Amino acid sequence: MPLVPCRACGHQVDTSAEACPGCGATNPGRKMSRQQHDLIVLLIQLVIGFGVLFIAGNMAWNAVGPIIKQQMAKPANG
Repeated sequence: MPLVPCRACGHQVDTSAEACPGCGATNPGRKMSRQQHDLIVLLIQLVIGFGVLFIAGNMAWNAVGPIIKQQMAKPANG
């Protein structure tokens, strides 16, 4: 098996190693840890989610905004 540097300490480890013998990092052959991967996925989901909310809100305002403005411009009958 090929040896690669541990992502945490740089110690040479096998790509299939469960933990680094130098520092104990899990999956030392991977370029990023599971926490880093999960954080990147979360940030992407948040950006997409906010984008969808912004677009949906903008579409709703464009559909309902003129009706609200028209209703507010009418004089009150009393």
